[in-house]
Amino acid sequence: MKRKNPAPASALRPLLLAAAASFCLLFLCANVAPLYARASRMPVLGPVVRVLRVGSGGERTDGVHAAAQTEGETVYLRFERSSEETDAAPVYTVSHLLSPNRLVLTLRGVRSLDFQGVRESLLGAEAVEDVYRAMIGDDSMVGLVIVLRGGYTCEVTERTAPASLSLRFLAPAEPLSEESVYYLRSEAIPYGEELGMLTERFAADGATQLKTRQGTYLIAIGQYGTQAEAEEALAALEEQHGGETGLYVSSGRSDEIPER
Repeated sequence: MKRKNPAPASALRPLLLAAAASFCLLFLCANVAPLYARASRMPVLGPVVRVLRVGSGGERTDGVHAAAQTEGETVYLRFERSSEETDAAPVYTVSHLLSPNRLVLTLRGVRSLDFQGVRESLLGAEAVEDVYRAMIGDDSMVGLVIVLRGGYTCEVTERTAPASLSLRFLAPAEPLSEESVYYLRSEAIPYGEELGMLTERFAADGATQLKTRQGTYLIAIGQYGTQAEAEEALAALEEQHGGETGLYVSSGRSDEIPER
């Protein structure tokens, strides 16, 4: 029985090319959609202006809208005006406080904020335990209190063109101290206008707002290593304000949220 001669290479070439094209098409279909989906989530980053953990920056703005975008353990706050990117971040301040471990971020010149989106983005980071908005009477200011899990810190990077602040959360480098932190505080009250007025009264003294486990709010001032230092600070504050302030000395562990 005669064996058939194998097909010449020229006859096989179209078949091989078709098979290769089919493989490439399958590969692209399997990977292009995820790549585009990932690219759509990646924020456009401009040049770095400064990097800090505590401090201030930005430029004077007005009518800016703020929203959030997440990539891994970094949360990006993006700023725009009239649905268009703006070149400079608004004036901001960053404070890191204890009892509990928290970041206080204040933005000036911001007229609107997608708070729900910002909150969901921040809570998606392993470092973040809670996020709430500070009561501020000025409608061009936004205050965010970001409660961090024990020992975490945050690095803030300011970028321009387009404007953004990126919050990168850093895992604890060493165990959190169990020593008590002392501070001055008010009685707890509901979230509302009274809280904003109380904060404004002691704004020059560094007052920040703090939510209790019961869901009420208080103002806290200062961080002291001993009760004696805190009592001395309270006496100086009362003298400065001309008498009774309604504040008193309290304390807690570095990561402890007051019960009420």
